[in-house]
Amino acid sequence: MKWLLLLSLCAIQLASAQHHDMEEMPAFNATGDEPMSYALLPADKSYFYIHVTMMVLAFWVLMPIGIMLGIAKSSLHVPVQLGAFVFAMVGFFFAKLYGHSTPHLYAGNSHHTLGWILFLFLCVQMLVGVIRKISNAIARNTSYQILDPETEERRQSESSGETLQNGEFDFDKEDYLPQSRLYTFVSTYTPTLVKNAFVAVAYNSFTKVVCKYYHMVMGRTFVVLAFVQTLSGLVVYHGVCRSWEVLGCIAHLIKGGIFFFYGIITFGRYLGAFANRGWAWNEGSSSYSFEMIESCLIFVYGITNTWMEHFGQNSAWTHKDLEHASLAFMWWWCGLVGILVESRAIRRLLERSTTSTLSLNPFPALTVLMTGISMGNHHQDTAYSTNIHYMWGLLLSCAAICRFVTYISLYRNTPNDTLPTRPPSELLGAFLLICGSILFMASNSGTMTWLRRNQVDSMFLMNACVALTAMTLTYVAFLQIIKAWAVRREVRKMTNITQF
Repeated sequence: MKWLLLLSLCAIQLASAQHHDMEEMPAFNATGDEPMSYALLPADKSYFYIHVTMMVLAFWVLMPIGIMLGIAKSSLHVPVQLGAFVFAMVGFFFAKLYGHSTPHLYAGNSHHTLGWILFLFLCVQMLVGVIRKISNAIARNTSYQILDPETEERRQSESSGETLQNGEFDFDKEDYLPQSRLYTFVSTYTPTLVKNAFVAVAYNSFTKVVCKYYHMVMGRTFVVLAFVQTLSGLVVYHGVCRSWEVLGCIAHLIKGGIFFFYGIITFGRYLGAFANRGWAWNEGSSSYSFEMIESCLIFVYGITNTWMEHFGQNSAWTHKDLEHASLAFMWWWCGLVGILVESRAIRRLLERSTTSTLSLNPFPALTVLMTGISMGNHHQDTAYSTNIHYMWGLLLSCAAICRFVTYISLYRNTPNDTLPTRPPSELLGAFLLICGSILFMASNSGTMTWLRRNQVDSMFLMNACVALTAMTLTYVAFLQIIKAWAVRREVRKMTNITQF
């Protein structure tokens, strides 16, 4: 295969780029004017280690599992999320203890501020979750009471033929659960006026619609918030990206984070996620394709960042400012072309056809390819940083080539299977995107200084990024497995209920 040969040549180029040319770097505080960091502070860190352990268990173990259980409409969703909330509260408590036992070593500690914001969102999320449970309980018991025997018999006969399509239920399982004993007991001794007032407050448009969608959207947003908070914690703990360097650090973390989640979503599509929305590689049934989403995100990111690449202490435009602005300008127009190519309205106007076909829009991948080539030649102050930029630029370019391979394969042999197809080139592309994004985030000037000071050469850094990438893919696959297991578990429960 020619594309395998091409990727092999890229791998050879990547290997040849890993020079062991570590420039001489003075030891920490050699000049006496460098601030101390939490990592180097000679103090007891037991509070800190408990804080990290609790937060990892809460936000990177229990909460993602709970989100997957919620998507699967599993009864285990609530206890798992309650466990995540408890671990998070313990983590917040030990964070405060550690903060009061150490001096303030990082001016403008964003991790502290973001921590309080995350704490507030978490409390609101739990409150909204409780409101939704009460609202669902009222709806379930009220509707169960007003059903006549004939209607109930018809509903049960319809529910006996339930199916599972693309990981989603065709019915709401909460409508089939009987009244709780607690509700029956309380209703017996509660005045009608009080019951009606409680139902009016707890079961209305706000609790049924607003709380539902807020809880759903915010629950998934916690993954991004936890990711941002983890990165800010690493930055603050090691004392990198201080003063005006923080702007370049934020830029690298945001852009690298975008490619990181792009790789995760690509791997998710490979595993069959989003197939129920018509975004599988062998389907084109969605009202808008996944390539349209990619093109829109590229366009929005480009048109906003074109005007945000000149923040800093110096008001004069530098060579790097022009490089960054031109890159965002490229994303702006490449994204717009991708939108025009992907627009079905324009396609119907030009071709007078409404047939839904597979999307083979090359512009999202082309944008990633040109970004990798461009950033691989990005001017840097040190040979070490130049080498790292070249490495992750090459990885992103290889990921774009994998997308082209997918398009060519689908164009030559369109699959006819009803199940989501899994192009192996997308699996490889997801790996390259995540690995390149980790190097991208690590290539800011503050982290580069820290790596050079600790004698971390490019070979070790590359190996560590590959290992982290494999861990990330394993983690995502585990969550998908949890979701699939939970879906089958709920189907078995519904089958037993309807048969009973």
